[in-house]
Amino acid sequence: MPVALEQIYGPSTKRQITKSFNDIKKKEYDLIILGNSGPYRGINPDSLEIPAYNFSHDNDSYNQMYYKILWMERNNIKFNHLILGVDYFHFNIFSGTRNYVYNGFFEDSYQKDYPDFFSNANIFLDRTQILDPGRLKFLLKLFEPKKTERFMKDNGQYVRPGKAKVDDDHVYSMHRLPVQMNYFNLIIDFCKENNIDVVLCMLPKRKNILRHFKPDDIEEFNMYINSFTSNRIHYLNYSEQEGWTVADYTDRIHFNENAANKFSGVLNDDIMRLIKNKK
Repeated sequence: MPVALEQIYGPSTKRQITKSFNDIKKKEYDLIILGNSGPYRGINPDSLEIPAYNFSHDNDSYNQMYYKILWMERNNIKFNHLILGVDYFHFNIFSGTRNYVYNGFFEDSYQKDYPDFFSNANIFLDRTQILDPGRLKFLLKLFEPKKTERFMKDNGQYVRPGKAKVDDDHVYSMHRLPVQMNYFNLIIDFCKENNIDVVLCMLPKRKNILRHFKPDDIEEFNMYINSFTSNRIHYLNYSEQEGWTVADYTDRIHFNENAANKFSGVLNDDIMRLIKNKK
């Protein structure tokens, strides 16, 4: 059954996460990318001059990212540069739907942020894997002849083809959860203590999404992020960068593979410029 599912929907959530934790140990990387589905699909490490691994995943927020950093530390995975994804709605995400996988990698303290309900639910999810991609729609799609083109690269990036619509729309909340603000602070503190250079990166956004954010709220958010910047922590906000069209996206927020390659080249040039200016 799982093999048939993956032929239609690509690697399951559990397989994606497990592969990322296994693959990151196979080589030495100088740069790590942490973020949600935006960086996970939108940044291709192969387009970066610095040896890099994309350790992002769908719906990851700063609590998962922090525990990934602790896991890397325990496994003696060292790096000198971090691309940390930020977004106007990112601090409002607190997802536990993948804890049935993450609990096998993270310290026990990770689960303390979640109520007992999630602990019991995750035991069920681990056994049934009902939330893996395609499980709920499997019977409807099983007999479709077309196989998936979704796949995960060895560099950690996830490729999921699709075609965005002109009228794609969604309203995201800019509310910042205290728990995620705390973990964001912990990530920044860890990087400072370990002399890791950080690029806080917001990917380009479609105007359909941007128009729902109030200018005053955007200004306040950017002031908040800029308060963390220093000579080793930089904020690159590409949210209003021109030159991207609906053809570059698979849906309302995610780049397709070609656009991800193009953006990663732009990001690489800016990162190399920051490194050069630091010397």
